[in-house]
Amino acid sequence: MRYRGFEKVNYQEFVKTFFGKVDFLEQSYQEFPLPKRATSHSAGYDFYSLFDFRLAPGESIIIPTGVKAYMQKEEFLAIYIRSGAGIKYGIGLKNQVGIIDQDYYNNDQNDGHIMIGLTNFGNQIWEIKKGDAFAQGVFQKFLLVDDDNFTYGAKRIGGFGSTNKEEKL
Repeated sequence: MRYRGFEKVNYQEFVKTFFGKVDFLEQSYQEFPLPKRATSHSAGYDFYSLFDFRLAPGESIIIPTGVKAYMQKEEFLAIYIRSGAGIKYGIGLKNQVGIIDQDYYNNDQNDGHIMIGLTNFGNQIWEIKKGDAFAQGVFQKFLLVDDDNFTYGAKRIGGFGSTNKEEKL
């Protein structure tokens, strides 16, 4: 049984998202790394950029990662900026903390493609090269309240930035 981890999004989603952003789509798809920890005691799994980009002060960007995450019920993946980028350069996530829900995986709209929105709150240009780690994900457990009534749940129908769902299954 698989408990939690990362996979590449399907090739169709990759092409749709990265066409014009990366050279040699098929080769890029085969070669890009999945998130991994930098040390044996790291909590976060580093996400790597698939292309070069620059972010000027005050600018924002949404970075597609090519990655989706699977996990158990009552778990989520929290996305954070790497501390060096935040402290040294003033880079932050547009939404402060990204929350990747368990049912985001394989959704119909975008295959569960994790996108990371960044803003440069600093006063200098921040540059990332292809292959640089720029954010990190931490798998976490969450708790439910006593009177939570989603025993049957609802099915996610939306993708990135969406809480769209179908009515009770």
